[in-house]
Amino acid sequence: MSMISNYLKRFWREEDGVTIVEMVIIVAVILILIIPTLSSLGEAEDAKLKELQEKIGK
Repeated sequence: MSMISNYLKRFWREEDGVTIVEMVIIVAVILILIIPTLSSLGEAEDAKLKELQEKIGK
């Protein structure tokens, strides 16, 4: 257990470790913003395609 805690302490102190954590946080925030947007765009496209199918079917 001591070996793991020493590794984590060293990882956190090193600049690369902090940079990786920052990048992960940035990517997570971006995904949190993008996923709902893509979902709503998909629903809008689905509605348009259904409307088009109805027009073609007539």
